[in-house]
Amino acid sequence: MEEVQKVTNQTPIEIALGIDENGMTTAKMLYVFLGMNQKNYSRWVKNNITGNEFAEENVDYWAVFPEEDRKFNPCPTQDYKLTASFAKKLSMQQKNERGEQARN
Repeated sequence: MEEVQKVTNQTPIEIALGIDENGMTTAKMLYVFLGMNQKNYSRWVKNNITGNEFAEENVDYWAVFPEEDRKFNPCPTQDYKLTASFAKKLSMQQKNERGEQARN
């Protein structure tokens, strides 16, 4: 039987971040990829996304509330859609093993 392999033009980091067909990932996926402490997600978003003087809302990131969270949680955690290039920049800023992988 022939094996079918999916051919992709994505880089390893794009695959790990789950970059979609529109070239986007989410802040939550990036945060998990970076191996950060889940308790600090809100502070990390404020410092690195919404409070980032070099990032522009509706250009680099978009605020979203995931549909699956709305069904079960009346106050879902806000997530953000990030462009692949912005996610890569954020990854490279981290001073940990995943940040080093992104830089390489």
